[in-house]
Amino acid sequence: MRSLGMGMLMVLPLGAQGLVEVEATRWQSRLNEVRKPAQGGTTFELGDLLGQDPIWAGRMTVSWDLSPRQGIRILLAPFEATGTGVFQTPVTFEGKVFGPQAPTEGRYRFNSWRATWRYTWVSTEAWTLKVGATAKIRDAKVQLTQGGLTAGTSNVGFVPLAHLSVERRLPGALSALFETDALAAPQGRAVDAALMLRWQASPRTHVDIGYRLLEGGADNDKLYTWARLDGWRVGMGVRF
Repeated sequence: MRSLGMGMLMVLPLGAQGLVEVEATRWQSRLNEVRKPAQGGTTFELGDLLGQDPIWAGRMTVSWDLSPRQGIRILLAPFEATGTGVFQTPVTFEGKVFGPQAPTEGRYRFNSWRATWRYTWVSTEAWTLKVGATAKIRDAKVQLTQGGLTAGTSNVGFVPLAHLSVERRLPGALSALFETDALAAPQGRAVDAALMLRWQASPRTHVDIGYRLLEGGADNDKLYTWARLDGWRVGMGVRF
């Protein structure tokens, strides 16, 4: 991820004002259901294999201004977890049957790479409101291994999202910030939202704490999958 970030910095428009932000989130899985094929497969909770311990994951964002009101943002948000547990009943996944009460390894990957264009709709001393559109590349995988038996499904696809950012400046160097990339459709929905308290430590540096929610899934004739994760997060940003 570091080499990708350096590459993004090299392509910034000459003279643009940029911002690099890093974040660490302590994720807790609330729901992670999978069924494939949608007809004939077994719905199982992947969290039974991954366990209930929190999962730390990082992300990096590089933003720059194209004009006083327009800007571009690139997000790199990798996420992967593995764990071993047992199913209480037989599970049919991708045409293979995984027996109950046998150690089974689960692997879950949900990487998110996004490019966002956003427009500053409101800019006052107290408020900043930005709206825009996000192009997301989703890199997802679910894999089960039980002894010599392995089955998995993976997908790399494009997801369009709407972007919203609302900042309310507070007394001193503090501000409250809400940001989300989200969209709902009959086939499923995707939500990545965060509520943060930010401290502007200097004209170039800020730190923030907050809470992030990640939810999404699909329900179609090929598969059913639904995940919901949330957790406390910490971050910092540096302008250049």
